[in-house]
Amino acid sequence: MVSTVSAATHVLPAVGIGLAALVLLGPGTRRMATGVRVWGAPVAGSEALALRIEGVRRLHGADDPAALQDLEVSAASAGAPLERWTGSAGEDGIAEALLRAPGGLQEPVVVRIARGGGAQLLLEEQRVPLVPALPATETSALPGAAHGSALPGAAHGSALPGAAHGELRLRVTAARGAMAAPFPERVRVAVETEDGAPAAGARVEASAVGADLEGQGSGPVQVMADARGAAELTLKPLAHAVELSLRATRPGSAPPGTRGSPGEGTWEGTMPVIPGAIWLDPGGLAGERPALRLISPAPKPRAYVSIGGAHGRLLGAVVPLAPDGAGYFAGTLTLPDGPALGAGAVEWAVIASDPYEQGAGTVAWPLSPTAGPAAPRRVALLADGLPAAEAREQARASGARRAGLAVLGATAVAQMLLLALRSRAARRRLEAHLAAASTDEDGTAGAPLSREDRGRLLAAARAEPLLSVLALAALVGLSFAAVAALATFR
Repeated sequence: MVSTVSAATHVLPAVGIGLAALVLLGPGTRRMATGVRVWGAPVAGSEALALRIEGVRRLHGADDPAALQDLEVSAASAGAPLERWTGSAGEDGIAEALLRAPGGLQEPVVVRIARGGGAQLLLEEQRVPLVPALPATETSALPGAAHGSALPGAAHGSALPGAAHGELRLRVTAARGAMAAPFPERVRVAVETEDGAPAAGARVEASAVGADLEGQGSGPVQVMADARGAAELTLKPLAHAVELSLRATRPGSAPPGTRGSPGEGTWEGTMPVIPGAIWLDPGGLAGERPALRLISPAPKPRAYVSIGGAHGRLLGAVVPLAPDGAGYFAGTLTLPDGPALGAGAVEWAVIASDPYEQGAGTVAWPLSPTAGPAAPRRVALLADGLPAAEAREQARASGARRAGLAVLGATAVAQMLLLALRSRAARRRLEAHLAAASTDEDGTAGAPLSREDRGRLLAAARAEPLLSVLALAALVGLSFAAVAALATFR
């Protein structure tokens, strides 16, 4: 019994502290919290709920993309369940989910995201807000409300600002609302008289700084306005700052180069060239199966696309970009059939190099020449599952730490009890030794002690085993308390 207690006294502290250290430094260590954010711009009444799912891993406030597999997105509109979506996020952590809503989206819309067949909940059931559809007459002059702002290129029918002089008035518009260097775009010019009547047959002389004009040789380009006073130029930006100068003259007036003559007008202004924009090739939109051919002049691994129309965002996609042999990075997205996108024809495509559509190069390109000047909103954050994921991870780590501290406490109590048993055994041995030393050889009491026995008794009495044991127990308790205190800093 004595040998067992002695062995346990020496082994138990090492085992207890080692086990507690494994728990505190293993399961008790805070790990990356994995969650999802939900982005989108759902419109009330739309027949499609297009969500951009962002997988995120967070540790100590630092976020990294998480390539999540086996995602399952479910939603309900006004209590009616929508068609589920399953898929995976790419290496950038982005997945585009499309849920059909044949009856139209109605408040409240509740979204739930799980992983691995629902075994891991990434987003608890959260309500996402809907925004009203923009009227057909809205333009980009009206910023988006709580769910994003209007984008460059949205109002391709708006006249460009510039300095105008003379009797003839010139109204200049970019055919697609925006430009990207170094790709050609059409510029439309409307020439009117002072009373607003079209200046039919007016001659328009154009010159540009920072861009090439189609047909430009050694001098300015000249085009003739039609019966409606409309003329068209093709301009290829070579820089991000492009200045265009126009001079219009009536038929039979002073020849080009004669300034200040009656029946002329001038216009000078800058073109809407968007730095960092990914260009949408209009040639790919023709044919029975239109496709978005995206070209980036700078190296970019992918483009993020939002497609929609009068009913808001109807589809999202991530388009990989690769070198095309011409010095650019290009990718193609084939558009699905109209019914697959919900009610209404698609009118615009928001092209961005970041999934949040917040970069300066984010542009909304029209997909049809007849598309109205709608103002698509950027995607906005609809739901965030990271706070709940961090709370779950914190609860898990705290539970493991409490278990480790419980192991330390139990080990300390057991160690003190073992020391008390050893102290009791030592005290009994001392009493037995004193009793044996105080008797003579035949067992009778009162025999005198020898000098050697007297020295041993004095040494044993002076050792004060009980105080020594108590001091040792206090040191052991202090060591366990120190380990527990250090564990609270993790």
